[in-house]
Amino acid sequence: MIKTCKHCNVDFDTRSSAKRAAGGRINECPSCVEELGTETAVKYLGFSDDDATDIAIVSFQSNDARDNVSSAWKDASCDIS
Repeated sequence: MIKTCKHCNVDFDTRSSAKRAAGGRINECPSCVEELGTETAVKYLGFSDDDATDIAIVSFQSNDARDNVSSAWKDASCDIS
């Protein structure tokens, strides 16, 4: 769906990968969301041992923090307990 950004008046696709990655409100283009920092959604990541009996869901302040912990978890160098 094509929308017009309320900040810069540029048309953008709400279904684009850039918009999905940036988040923000439906009427904000990805560039403005990133530039203005209007994304307010909490970033979550779920962890589970191989047994999948217990899971932990952790919230992060940014995608970078979530990605760092995710990488460390995959490398088995992170303990979230």
